[in-house]
Amino acid sequence: MKTKITYITLGLISLILSGCMSQKNSSLRRTYFGDYADPKNVSVAWSSLYTENPSPEVRKFLSYSQDIKKNIFTQGIPYPAQKLNANWDRNYLRANNKYNYMRKNGVDCTRFLWHLYAGEMNLPYNSKYKNSAILSQTFAKRRINSELKNFVPLKRYKNGFAPRTGDILAFPGHALAVLDPKQCIAIQSTAWACERMTPRGQCHKGTEGKNAGVVVYKLMNKDDCANGLWNKLDSNKNKFTAGWRHKALNTWIEKIPKKAKNKQVITLVGHNISRRFIYFNGASHPVKTSYAIKTLQSKNGYPLDLVNVTVPKDALSGKIKIYWGNEIKPNIDNTVSSKRDLIIENNKLLSNNRL
Repeated sequence: MKTKITYITLGLISLILSGCMSQKNSSLRRTYFGDYADPKNVSVAWSSLYTENPSPEVRKFLSYSQDIKKNIFTQGIPYPAQKLNANWDRNYLRANNKYNYMRKNGVDCTRFLWHLYAGEMNLPYNSKYKNSAILSQTFAKRRINSELKNFVPLKRYKNGFAPRTGDILAFPGHALAVLDPKQCIAIQSTAWACERMTPRGQCHKGTEGKNAGVVVYKLMNKDDCANGLWNKLDSNKNKFTAGWRHKALNTWIEKIPKKAKNKQVITLVGHNISRRFIYFNGASHPVKTSYAIKTLQSKNGYPLDLVNVTVPKDALSGKIKIYWGNEIKPNIDNTVSSKRDLIIENNKLLSNNRL
């Protein structure tokens, strides 16, 4: 009897352990190739990414990326069978439903990024040619040119780049957007993607054309991406040569006072806000912040500037906006709003923000 109980107990323990292992490796499947995972079928920790990224524009990027992931799950967006040209661009801009247009005509890597940043997020994109994509060859160069004035280059380390959510990485012939830098997850449109990969990062089966296209994709090979460093994409031939961050994703206000008075000097805390123009609601002209009085460290590891700024005499209650560009003459269109309103005492909060 004891022997039977022992066998049953061992059997239960074995079942529990295998159940834990099965749950842990639920993305792996057994085939004659061995265990494999589909890099195109990955779960994204959206809540964690929102928490880790206080930038309002990065959160927009996450929101639209989440929408795209849901859309391609319902019906995919293929990679085009033929090289795209200016006709595709014109028809895309005229299309009422961009998703249906891309599903019908396909979208390549650079035009997908154009759709994401300019079409969805409504950000200034190509600084030389308005309403145009930026080719991967342009992104792949390490130097800023006339098309990339809305971006700042990322530092290259020995083993690759250390991007943040919303950054763009490129090599000649391809560009992608980084979704989860720690988990090595990107969003892209690609002509080819692996769909059967071993835990060691060896691809046994790929897919291309209409079966590839827009994907949320995990770089699974440790030589490609590990510990937040992104080196290459599935092949030694595809080493990232340059990385870029849109300036709108690199500037934001984290803290403002609850209340203030006209002509009062107030203190703001935010990322990259030293000597930047601030637009106050109702004010006729923007005002400039001071140099950083102090540099703080956020709980997410971002450096934060502590600056002073004078509230204009004609400012009214409402959100304040910070100019993220570097031109001498600021443009209110290239701004990021504070998360909440600043109450100007003795003035009613306007329901319709004038800015």
